[in-house]
Amino acid sequence: MPKKIIILSDDIPGHFNQSKGIATLLSTQINASVSIETMVYKFTFLRSIITFLARILCRLMSELSANIIRHFYQNIDMNGVDLIIAAGGNTAPLSAALKKTFSVPVIQLGSPRGIPLRLFNALVTVEKYFDHPANIVVDITPNIYSPSDCLKAAKSQDMHHHLLFLIGGKGIGYSYEQEEWTALVKNIFYLQKDSQLPVTIVTSRRTDPIVEKKLQHELSSISSSYSAWYHKGDKNYNLAALFGSAKNIFVTEDSAMMISESISSGKPVTTLYPSKINSPLRYENHISKYADLELVKRSPLYDFEIRSEKNLNAQITEHQQELTKKLMRAIGW
Repeated sequence: MPKKIIILSDDIPGHFNQSKGIATLLSTQINASVSIETMVYKFTFLRSIITFLARILCRLMSELSANIIRHFYQNIDMNGVDLIIAAGGNTAPLSAALKKTFSVPVIQLGSPRGIPLRLFNALVTVEKYFDHPANIVVDITPNIYSPSDCLKAAKSQDMHHHLLFLIGGKGIGYSYEQEEWTALVKNIFYLQKDSQLPVTIVTSRRTDPIVEKKLQHELSSISSSYSAWYHKGDKNYNLAALFGSAKNIFVTEDSAMMISESISSGKPVTTLYPSKINSPLRYENHISKYADLELVKRSPLYDFEIRSEKNLNAQITEHQQELTKKLMRAIGW
């Protein structure tokens, strides 16, 4: 009988991808079915107040407070559930309440925001919050990719080598000037000429449509057929295969998830940053940690280069295996 895992989702893609990554790791060890339950507020206009009250009630967790918290949200079907995985501060009160009511283990990802560690079986974070084994600190934010899976995907798609650029946009304190995008284009041409490799561009929901059009137009002569333009509706692409066939990956620093996914491919990763950065200290520390561990090289948008291949496959695989073992111990599986 497979274990039944639910991902409690707040509909934020980055949070969902982290949860899915944890479920993927566990699925390598046990037979499991994974389904998604979206967290829905009963009174959307009171969302901020509900979240504030729910966090306070978590500090006084009891059967009564758990029931009160659960009644702030639409019902979650807990029939036969063996594990809850959730990411993001907004999901934490509800996952804690469900654990209390149904005695189901919970793996929570992200900052606890004042919620006690005892309310979760495992709290997965990129920095230490509690001096306890249940607070599992990771070097790489969980995601669904691994070196072996990316290589397999690339082979199955018969993809050829290329330089991969993952382009985001304004967010988490990062902002970009038009002249910086112009400098990016200039340097991409330089790298393409030097490497003689085609260039693949993948834009995202954060990419300004004007910037996307600029990149698509000005790079048309060297852009590979693998490129995917978000605002044109190009969403049906195999990112694992793109990772697996890339010689180098360049990713703008405004997305922690794009960076962690790139790292998990095992390929050389360069993060690109603009001149204007006003990100939270926790995010700055997160990116700096990747650089300190030599998982990425940080470069400005106007000055980056192709990196020699360094085999990180063993390091990344070991990290994922160790995380899986810690999670299995924490939930008693």
